[in-house]
Amino acid sequence: MNIKDFASKPQLVELILDDKDLVERYGEPITFHTYNIVRMSTYFDFFNARSNNEFGNLDKIMKGLILDGKGNRVLSDDEDLPIDIAAAAINKIGEILGKPQSKASTPMTGDQQK
Repeated sequence: MNIKDFASKPQLVELILDDKDLVERYGEPITFHTYNIVRMSTYFDFFNARSNNEFGNLDKIMKGLILDGKGNRVLSDDEDLPIDIAAAAINKIGEILGKPQSKASTPMTGDQQK
């Protein structure tokens, strides 16, 4: 199989933060969007910042990954999320970026395949 067969354009996917504690605190699930494929540099920056507790870098990267339904950044440089929402978003993005994705199994709705 040719490696070109696996190439695809990033798809904007909806992610849902529906943890029981978040829903209880905020009254409903929280949604946002991100791309299912990112540049290798963003991928490694995200995971290195996350694993090395580089919170300044992680904050910058997250602001570029938390998007609205049109692919625009949700947070400006001077805005932040409550820590429980931010932590849940970091984990959710880590789940989607950390899973191997083949062209046939790339999620289009944010619902992850098991």
